[in-house]
Amino acid sequence: MSAESAATKRPSPRWASWELAAFAELSKIMLEDDSLDETLGRIAALACEAIGDITEVSVTMVDGDKATTVACTGESAVHLDERQYANGFGPCLDAAITGQTIVVDLDADNPYRDFSNAARRAGVTHSVSVGLPVPHRTVGALNLYASTPQPLADRTLERAQLFASYAGVAVANAALDNPTAELADQMHAAMQSRSVIEQAQGVLMERFGCDADDAFSYLSKLCQRSNRKLPDIAQWLVENPRLEARL
Repeated sequence: MSAESAATKRPSPRWASWELAAFAELSKIMLEDDSLDETLGRIAALACEAIGDITEVSVTMVDGDKATTVACTGESAVHLDERQYANGFGPCLDAAITGQTIVVDLDADNPYRDFSNAARRAGVTHSVSVGLPVPHRTVGALNLYASTPQPLADRTLERAQLFASYAGVAVANAALDNPTAELADQMHAAMQSRSVIEQAQGVLMERFGCDADDAFSYLSKLCQRSNRKLPDIAQWLVENPRLEARL
């Protein structure tokens, strides 16, 4: 297909100013009296439409040790999410727990080998999982799956992070309608996990003189080698900082 034909078939951007339009759409979601499921579904659909270069979107929510895909725009996204939940390891889980942005080039070396193999079989080439933050806590992750042959543009990643920061507020507002005790338990568990992961990163940064991103990547590799979840390996490292090299 010629470049001219491709350009003809490609839909034109819906909005002239992406940031203002995305914020306006999310603001409508925040103000409307919908259930949490309906809110998350609308957020997933809006993310797929607005961010660009994305094939499918899902939203992961973490409740204690249980992760669930609560909204998606396609079955492939759910399948890839659930593959990670079954293994207890993957970029969407790491993003949900830490609040970080996890970008995976599935054709490059990365610590998520099983996920990468499954994603490539599904025709996915890149994934981005962005923590959904609200003040002092993370409630889940926005997962973006792309099938483009070229690396995702910096603009796409910036939009994903900006969108997640807006979406986190919408999720927090919708979550106010959920049972208070259940929500409090979920947030408490997320805060505890994030705190111990940050401590473990500090141990590695001090030992190896690396930055936070390199420390997090090393933690992910330790999880894969030991077949343990990220919060568990981080807790073990904090409690046994001198024994880390024996893993």
